[in-house]
Amino acid sequence: MSEVKSSYRLAIVGWPVRSSLSPELWETMGERRGLEIEYQRWPAEPGDKEAWEAVWDSDLDAFNVTAPYKEVAAGRCDRLSSAAERIASVNTVVRKSSGWRGETTDGYGFLRSLEEADVPVAGQRIALLGTGGAGRAVARAAADSDARVTFVSRAPERAVTGCEDCDRVGWDALDLLESPTIVVNATPLGRQAGDEPPIPYRTWFPSAAAVDLNYDPPVTRFLELAALEGARAMNGVGTLVHQAAMAAALVIDDDPRAAAGYANDFRTAAQKERAHRC
Repeated sequence: MSEVKSSYRLAIVGWPVRSSLSPELWETMGERRGLEIEYQRWPAEPGDKEAWEAVWDSDLDAFNVTAPYKEVAAGRCDRLSSAAERIASVNTVVRKSSGWRGETTDGYGFLRSLEEADVPVAGQRIALLGTGGAGRAVARAAADSDARVTFVSRAPERAVTGCEDCDRVGWDALDLLESPTIVVNATPLGRQAGDEPPIPYRTWFPSAAAVDLNYDPPVTRFLELAALEGARAMNGVGTLVHQAAMAAALVIDDDPRAAAGYANDFRTAAQKERAHRC
């Protein structure tokens, strides 16, 4: 376990990051624990090499990575955790004496959020919409917890890195898929009316739970349509809270076993911030 410092400089990097809850969550957690945390939004539009490279040259203690850079960040780190290396994606980058170390905490956050909501994972049939970094992290964690995961992909003939053992189906062949018991949206689709994922809502729900990894807006069009069919609908705040708790354990304690101790701090901060934004 590393020596705990009293102050940390952190950031979230990606595009867009304007509505990210992470700065408020981390700074509130720091206040509750007597830590000085400066957490900034670091916007880097796709293709903005200057902004992207600047974060690696910065004096930050660590930073979180969001779309569209999770896979790119994995290739930029000096070292990767075994989980991050397996799926070739990172969402947390930590400064170590040997350089930048990449971690993935999305899968942990997803499992803990479902556990907290009393939604079992083992034995479930999960339809995972999207094959990006967050989707792969969630799929890997769920498959390792004895769920049967099927990716819904634009290129189902292509194996998904780190999830080669998971099934794949195209968006145009969903009638071939056995009805899932959990549907996870790991795409940007559904944030606005008219761009919701093209899935058979009436067929899949209400027998399946709907989970959106997005949390802005709090009720995406995907969740709205699923709920209209009677599904239990959950947004990505729970996953955010628990992935942040694991990230804090890695950044502050250098010990993943400390993650559970941060969950209440981040949960309280999320509730406070969501109430403020509403």
